[in-house]
Amino acid sequence: MSADAPSTVSIAMRGIDLNVRIGEHAWEKGEAQRLTLDITLTFAFADYTGRLGGYVDYDPLRDFLKDLESRPHTERLETLARDILTACFALTPAARTQLSILKRDIFPEMAGVGLEYDVARTDFGA
Repeated sequence: MSADAPSTVSIAMRGIDLNVRIGEHAWEKGEAQRLTLDITLTFAFADYTGRLGGYVDYDPLRDFLKDLESRPHTERLETLARDILTACFALTPAARTQLSILKRDIFPEMAGVGLEYDVARTDFGA
C-alpha cells in the first residue's frame, strides 16, 4: 500500500460455515448446501478510533448470518451475496466490505466455487 493511502482498521470474519438452501439447478433444491464465507469490514482509521470509540459490535451481523440457515430456498448465489452485503452495511458502519462466498461441495475436483466482492458503501448505496 502506498504511503498516501488512507489508514484503515478491519474486522475479519473468516471461515463462516453455513448450511443454506441455495441453487437454481434441480439437484440443488433438495438439501441445504455447505457454504463458506469470509467477510472483511473496513473502516477509516479516524472513524474507528474516534467516532466509533475503537469498537464495532458485529454480533448483529453474526446473528443475521446464522439465520441464513433457516431462510427459504434462494435460487442464485448473487441474490444471497447481495443480501449479505446489505446486512453488512445496514448492521455496521463499515466504509467497505469484502465478501467471499463459496459453495463447498458443488464439484468434486474443486474446493469450492463462488463469488468475491469488494464494495464501498458509497458504491453500494446502503
